[in-house]
Amino acid sequence: MTRRSSSGTLALVAAGLLLMISTFQAQLDFTAPARGQKSVVPCSGGGRFAGRSDVKPPMSGLALASGEAPALSGKQAYFTGISWYLMHFIVSIGNDSIMKFLGESIPPFQVVFLRFSAAALVLLPILVTSGKDAFKSARLSMHAVRGALLALGIGLWCTGLNLMPFASCVVINNTMPFFKMLFAQLILGEKVGKQRWLASLAGFLGCLIVFNPTAATFQPKSLVLLLSACCFAMLDIFNKKYSTSETITSMLFYGSLSTAFIAAFKAIPGWVPVTSSQLGLIAVLGVGANFLLFCLLKAFKYVDASATCPYRYTEFVLAAIFGILFFAERPSASTLMGSCIILPSVIYTAMVETRLADEASPAADSTEAASA
Repeated sequence: MTRRSSSGTLALVAAGLLLMISTFQAQLDFTAPARGQKSVVPCSGGGRFAGRSDVKPPMSGLALASGEAPALSGKQAYFTGISWYLMHFIVSIGNDSIMKFLGESIPPFQVVFLRFSAAALVLLPILVTSGKDAFKSARLSMHAVRGALLALGIGLWCTGLNLMPFASCVVINNTMPFFKMLFAQLILGEKVGKQRWLASLAGFLGCLIVFNPTAATFQPKSLVLLLSACCFAMLDIFNKKYSTSETITSMLFYGSLSTAFIAAFKAIPGWVPVTSSQLGLIAVLGVGANFLLFCLLKAFKYVDASATCPYRYTEFVLAAIFGILFFAERPSASTLMGSCIILPSVIYTAMVETRLADEASPAADSTEAASA
């Protein structure tokens, strides 16, 4: 593909990202739930909040102010959360396309620094015009840990790419859902049912088929990629844990600020000049970075962190569709075979999770009580 056609494709990607975030500011929530307020949606799959009648769906800042409490059934909450999670993959693919293009002429850590600096700068005018309360956060140290986990995860990933073939790196990185389910059970107290483990295992097998790594490519040095997967898994646990007590804006702003600060130590020594056209793409990348995390945080308001794990592997299917639409790429036979394993596992997960969600839904309990 020529550079001119690449630029045209990136323009389409940028336009798509801007279209998706056109309602972003209207969706931002500057109000954190009050202390002691239960704002967690009934978790699908029999989580620790399942069956509790005192648990209510999360409310936006406007809903909190007006006293409204929109009620969602377990099935509605599940599909709402998973829809936000899948949307974060679509944004991620667009972001990755721009980062890949910029990475041809800009060092990786400089791209990371510029991406998250832009993400913080894009939010700054919104925060300033919203008043000083928009900057409040009770857990600044937590945001620093989130930034450190993200920067470390990206750094270890970049290191692993230089040690091993790309296919092997992707396969090892996709052990992340298993770490996330383990951490969710140990740290968040989520009940991780066998269907999540089985569906995630099926997705991982589909990943193996898509990338077809050989045993000879795996080395002891691949430990850095396992550590990278651990960092990303723990980051999701932090995002889930504080998504219902911190404002979305504070999670976005301080997370970006801390990541940019940490990445600066590696970016500044090898700094290269940036052109005006690259700055335009970086601005789009910053907005996309905010919208990506926004989608993820919205997802975690509705479902368990471990509930999203089987859907991690749908990224390969979405990427193949993206390649067909924007790059005129034909998916390989291995991609189609892997998709034939990934998609049924996701459908199976959705069927089981929605059934369990309805069984655990307070709305279902109240309906049964009324009929009795």
